[in-house]
Amino acid sequence: MINIIVYKHQVLVKNIDNSITLPDTISGLSNILIPIHVSNTHFIATINDDATNNLGDFYFIGLRQALNHFNLELAKQIVYYQQLNEYYLTHKFCGRCGTKTILRPTINKFVYCDSCSSENYPHIAPSIIVRIHKDDKILMARGVNFPSGSYGLIAGFVEIGESLEEAIKRETLEEIGIEIDSINYWGSQSWPYPSNSLMIGYTAKYKSGEIKLDPTEIEAADFYRANEIPGLPSTHFSIASRMIDEFCNNQKI
Repeated sequence: MINIIVYKHQVLVKNIDNSITLPDTISGLSNILIPIHVSNTHFIATINDDATNNLGDFYFIGLRQALNHFNLELAKQIVYYQQLNEYYLTHKFCGRCGTKTILRPTINKFVYCDSCSSENYPHIAPSIIVRIHKDDKILMARGVNFPSGSYGLIAGFVEIGESLEEAIKRETLEEIGIEIDSINYWGSQSWPYPSNSLMIGYTAKYKSGEIKLDPTEIEAADFYRANEIPGLPSTHFSIASRMIDEFCNNQKI
């Protein structure tokens, strides 16, 4: 049985011989847990705000930190159920008529309004992320809220009325002041920040302009060769990490 206990942007873990693991049993916590999904193989739950100090040998760690301790398949499951819990928390009432919604976790995992028959499924927020090439270098940027030593790629949410390619060009111009072209799809990843993102990755080529930072978003950015990378994303689970690794492993990409 896999026990995944999520709370806000955290997951419950236990330290065994300096190894971070998910709880192997939750019998001592059953009175404070709120089930989200239960099957023959999984027990997924969250916890009341006033019960977070009664965890015994268990404790919560941030999702970014947690994702560095689990294999890809388990990390995907943790992300999925964290996002599902966030969806339930933010859809307790019908957005159309204000009536308290009914949770139907076994029927396509949606909430339902018995008053106006409104069905509300989880919403996905598309976000773009782009690896920008200039000769044998790529652009690496450090966001103002990044953990110490972390760098990543240019990224941002797609706005209403935009195509993905338009969002890439806009975010790049707004955050670092340059223009790009030769935009090509790279891959995608479900991403739990802030809670329901779909990160859609692209590569692009530098076209023109000088780097000019938006200080509200970016505190440092420049082009770097593979052997000059100034820092990496805070979790290897991220699509940014995989895109940077690919460049470093084959600089001709």
